[in-house]
Amino acid sequence: MTFDSFLSSPSSSSSSFSSSLVYYNLVLATCFFEQLDPVGPKNHTPRSEISKRKWASEECYIGEKRQRASTNQNQINLLTQLQQQQEGPNLPQQHLRPPLPPLPPPTAAAVTAASGSAQLYSEHYLQQLAMMNACTKFSDNYDVKEELGKGAFSVVRRCVHKTTGLEFAAKIINTKKLSARDFQKLEREARICRKLQHPNIVRLHDSIQEESFHYLVFDLVTGGELFEDIVAREFYSEADARYEIRLDHCIQQILESIAYCHSNGVVHRDLKPENLLLASKAKGAAVKLADFGLAIEVNDSEAWHGFAGTPGYLSPEVLKKDPYSKPVDIWACGVILYILLVGYPPFWDEDQHRLYAQIKAGAYDYPSPEWDTVTPEAKSLIDSMLTVNPKKRITADQALKVPWICNRERVASAIHRQDTVDCLKKFNARRKLKVRFALQTQLLILDPYFSRILKIS
Repeated sequence: MTFDSFLSSPSSSSSSFSSSLVYYNLVLATCFFEQLDPVGPKNHTPRSEISKRKWASEECYIGEKRQRASTNQNQINLLTQLQQQQEGPNLPQQHLRPPLPPLPPPTAAAVTAASGSAQLYSEHYLQQLAMMNACTKFSDNYDVKEELGKGAFSVVRRCVHKTTGLEFAAKIINTKKLSARDFQKLEREARICRKLQHPNIVRLHDSIQEESFHYLVFDLVTGGELFEDIVAREFYSEADARYEIRLDHCIQQILESIAYCHSNGVVHRDLKPENLLLASKAKGAAVKLADFGLAIEVNDSEAWHGFAGTPGYLSPEVLKKDPYSKPVDIWACGVILYILLVGYPPFWDEDQHRLYAQIKAGAYDYPSPEWDTVTPEAKSLIDSMLTVNPKKRITADQALKVPWICNRERVASAIHRQDTVDCLKKFNARRKLKVRFALQTQLLILDPYFSRILKIS
């Protein structure tokens, strides 16, 4: 149910006080979503201004409500006087108790503000939002456990819900270290994750803002990275790369998650092996797309400007500083598929300028002997994903219909690819080293004294 349909539904038989309380909560929700509204890349609203805007909206509503109540009471008094004149002067005044003033209708501004950001949320999410508002502190509902990971401004810890006993992963962001622009990115990430509910996407269950920290509570995924799982397998074939990881989908699941994001106007912008996780270590665990920190919201008629992503997975249009949109995710998916099949990336150079030149030119090939046993259908899908012109690049929905995806028994090869596994082991080791070095460098830039206590496993 959307905000519009909720506000237009017939009123229940509950008391006026309960109705007023419901409406006031809706206005508070409107102010909450207004605070999370996206800001264009060139329009940066300071965090203090966002806070002022939120409270100004609440004060305006309260003032309007009082004014309406006063107006209604004056009208009632006038009607009472007319009734007394018609029925006679002997009617006791104290028995003429006027009814409570009616619930003021929502203003057009309130409805517009609510529907602009909340129309994609279900009734179930609105119930979750009410529960979130009732929780004043993260510690009221969750017990914090061991650390799972760390970033420059955040730490991820396992947490347990006190009531249900369910386990989650809590991303704890130190908002005191965030600039106004970083805070806007955090709000955008939370807003995007709230509306994405798909079996192949790590789901956001809760979002709690406190004075110094913001808590994002996600699914707890325990299966590790997809690429790490591949190198641990005793048998790995093209059919596995195309369809099965632990007897479950791989590329198909990735494409389905991308197609879902694109259908909801979301571009991930940072597809890479580190963000492809397995839900658990159980056989048949689902592949989960994670980390929407760089994700953006776009319409079909809109394009975005800005340099964001990981070097080896950036599309030509991003490197050329051209407007871009959903096709950037398909390009990154093509790079991932290439790596899944042979264990090394299509574009590689130690010099970043030469690497970017390769990407912008679409200069990749299928060298022997690694590619000799890969089917033409797999190569054709990669070619359609790594098309330099984004307008001619295949979409996620189209990729899900190609024979290599939808007809695996007849198309995909079942030959064991030991060379691919060996190359993937080296590739994983190299990218892990780069991630650790990048994190260490970032932390040292932020705090030179952090080198004394830095521990990266």
